[in-house]
Amino acid sequence: MNKLSTILVAVDFSTGSRSAYEQAVRIAALTSAKVHVLHVVDSAAVATLAASREEPFETHAKVASEGASSALSQWMAQSPAPGNYEVTIALGTPLHEILEHARTLNADLLVAGIAGAGEMPAGAGSISSKLARKALMPVLLVRTNHPQPFRKIVACLDFSENSRAVVQQAQSVASMEGGEVDFLHVWQEPWAAMAYPTPFADTSLPSVVYSPIEREAFIEGLRKELHEFVGDAAKGIASNEVLHEGGSHGNGIAAHAEESQADLIIIGGKGRTNLRYVLLGSTAERLLTRLACSLLVVKLNAENI
Repeated sequence: MNKLSTILVAVDFSTGSRSAYEQAVRIAALTSAKVHVLHVVDSAAVATLAASREEPFETHAKVASEGASSALSQWMAQSPAPGNYEVTIALGTPLHEILEHARTLNADLLVAGIAGAGEMPAGAGSISSKLARKALMPVLLVRTNHPQPFRKIVACLDFSENSRAVVQQAQSVASMEGGEVDFLHVWQEPWAAMAYPTPFADTSLPSVVYSPIEREAFIEGLRKELHEFVGDAAKGIASNEVLHEGGSHGNGIAAHAEESQADLIIIGGKGRTNLRYVLLGSTAERLLTRLACSLLVVKLNAENI
């Protein structure tokens, strides 16, 4: 994260966004980046209130925005202040406004709480999940009550081109934080993945059966591929190369993160759609529902941070 210049952090006064804000401030201090703090007043809520009182929308929008501005100043005063920052109060749909401000600012990093006002005990909230899927830049979703450095980092690798950016990010974060990285590859037995249903039962049997020797050779091949893929990124940092056998990639990542008491998972996003949004692959989608730590989503066409 040594190339950051602009960090956008979206806050909603929740405990989750408090952690996100404090992480953004902490990272900005390490990278000399400018912090843009954004709070969005939900226009739908304002419209409902105005209609219920039979009063003009503009009147309630002005009062709500002024109140939010005052509340945000008091809220920010309870945490360490960023050295270089700007505050924006926007009126609109929260998801749309956050994405538009991130795009307009050309933010290098978008930061949000992993759980917003709903305070979900595990897993990403609705807006944070959509930010991870749709933002064009890297997105850091911060676990509630975790403004501390990321000491244990799990970098999830599938040997794709996008995973190279994950390796670089992991090396960068570990160097900055003095942390340890598990370069993780979750694998499934290819012979099990090729199972087909039998005609007389709901269960499936592998169509190909491998011997223990062939299985060990397959694992050794993965171990070599992982080592070569990580390459020089492991130099100068504490790291481990980990193969984890799992029924699914998302579950395997979540299980290893829990076992290793990870502070941060780094995972790659997928390519752009014709809507100009970046969508995550199915592995990351499933992972979002199980998160017990912070998550950094690296986008395929985004510049490295």
